[in-house]
Amino acid sequence: MVEGLQFEIIRQKIKNLGSESGCYLWKDQQNNIIYVGKALKLSDRVRSYLNPNITDLKTLSLQSEIHDLDWIITNNELEALILEANLIKKYFPKYNIRLKDDKRYPFICVSTDEMYPMIYLTRKVKSDGKKYFGPYTDVKAVRDLLNLVLKIFPIRKTPLKLPLKKPQRACLNFHIKRCLGPCQGNVLQEDYLKVVNQVIKFLEGKKDDLIKELKKAMDEYSLKMMFERAAIYRDMITAIQILNKRQIVVSSGEEDEDILAIARKDDTGQMVVFEIREGRLEGKKSFALDGMNNSKDDEAYLSFIKLYYLNNNFIPNVIRTPNINNKEFDSIQSVLRNNSGKKISIKSSAQGKSKGIYNLAIKNAELNLVERVLATKLKSQNEALKDLKDKLKLEKLPQVIECYDISHFQGSEPVGSGVMFVDGNPYKSGYRHYNIKSYTGINDPGMMHEVIARRLQRLLNEDESLPDLIVIDGGTTQLTRATEAAIALELNQIPMIGLAKKREEVYFPGEKYPYSFPIDSPGVRLLRQLRDEAHRFGITHHRSRRNKATLKGILDNIKDVGPKRKKLIYSYFLGKKKIENATLDELESIPEISKDLALNIYTAIKNK
Repeated sequence: MVEGLQFEIIRQKIKNLGSESGCYLWKDQQNNIIYVGKALKLSDRVRSYLNPNITDLKTLSLQSEIHDLDWIITNNELEALILEANLIKKYFPKYNIRLKDDKRYPFICVSTDEMYPMIYLTRKVKSDGKKYFGPYTDVKAVRDLLNLVLKIFPIRKTPLKLPLKKPQRACLNFHIKRCLGPCQGNVLQEDYLKVVNQVIKFLEGKKDDLIKELKKAMDEYSLKMMFERAAIYRDMITAIQILNKRQIVVSSGEEDEDILAIARKDDTGQMVVFEIREGRLEGKKSFALDGMNNSKDDEAYLSFIKLYYLNNNFIPNVIRTPNINNKEFDSIQSVLRNNSGKKISIKSSAQGKSKGIYNLAIKNAELNLVERVLATKLKSQNEALKDLKDKLKLEKLPQVIECYDISHFQGSEPVGSGVMFVDGNPYKSGYRHYNIKSYTGINDPGMMHEVIARRLQRLLNEDESLPDLIVIDGGTTQLTRATEAAIALELNQIPMIGLAKKREEVYFPGEKYPYSFPIDSPGVRLLRQLRDEAHRFGITHHRSRRNKATLKGILDNIKDVGPKRKKLIYSYFLGKKKIENATLDELESIPEISKDLALNIYTAIKNK
């Protein structure tokens, strides 16, 4: 936590705050905003962060980085709530839960600030009189939705500043009844705006009301003998009815609802929003969240509601979350009601008819999170391979990398281990153990020479592909002996490096001094993962051999204990305890070992 002069500066700032409401911004030593919060009384809330007796893990972590304080005063808590959401979107503070890449999500825009509006996709939302729907998290799905709207509703597709001084020749869309042709000047603005309002109802999910309205318009045009215009409305009704049949009916309620569900892993999370309109599951949106470390679920739901709904044009009547208690829900409800001009309620999804659809939303959130984590991991692995290619000056991406290590205990039971990574992932079928045959005592470089020679000879004998990179766990001595093995087999074209343990330095063949690369770079992280995996794999095998050797010596020359029973006893104690520490009861519990034999074994062990 901040101390000394800077601590006193912050304390003086807090004294000047008084009992004003507003937002506070904690900053680190680099003047980066690391947390944004809001409070009814700024001084009381901010002072609580300086309490040395705090036990909350998230606040403790924040305390360790606090260096300075800033604030923005508002007229009331509701204004502070809106400001807080906007500041989080602007600065992406590391200790706030935040929507990941939320500025990239597309919206559907209806240009209601024009005489003859258009509908199109945009990623920029402005306060310009237009209507925006979204954000949509699936770009393909929103494009399909836009194409469906343009297919159902006869609204213009060509960007023009209307009305034109001179009518334009009708395009194909007019002739196939996909546009009313405002560019020709033969449709009243009033009639055109009726279609625009129908588009808005469609995007809001009010399809049942929309069908009633379209049927009424169709009947009116039929009575006026305007059959072509009536046919347009008939086709619109048919298309919407077909769409309605495809959608899942989840309730008989008339209120529009959003059901929220979250899945989380470490610092990341996935929020799924099920949109229920007129009792039908209208759509699903899935949002990536960051900053989840040490945050409770109610904080995550609160943060998402503020970030997503406060600037949303359409807010449903009901927002459902799990049954969590937080007094801040009341403040958010008030702000949402003021913004939308209608009664908005935040209710529980843990009971009644909503429970089933909530459980389905949870499953979707978990699947979406797994997909995103895997995609992020794949991206990270590709970056690591590209980074290695550049740093090691390889001719191609090292898609197949092998790493080798030597394990022994003061020269006893030496083994070599080799692991294989394919496209940055462990490939267990390519893992190999080597019992050292040519060397005894402590001779790691010689043992490495034997392991590499055996591995490369086998690849040649079986006409297998060579790895793109071989990593040797060790410095220049081990690397030199490994390259000698490759040269002896005329395979000196294989890229080979050594990785030292102490400073993660990289050795190249023929060069005396190592290279130091940024320790947290993607390529070096992958090298460390390879080295650690080879070491783990080798140590496991080495311990197994030592245990077998120890057991073999202890059980030798015991009457009625042959190879089969030695193996049985070894399997029983493997990974549990040393056999010399076995009790008589434990020996008697081994299958196929009689009480008399168990006593003989126990006596023999204790006398050795």
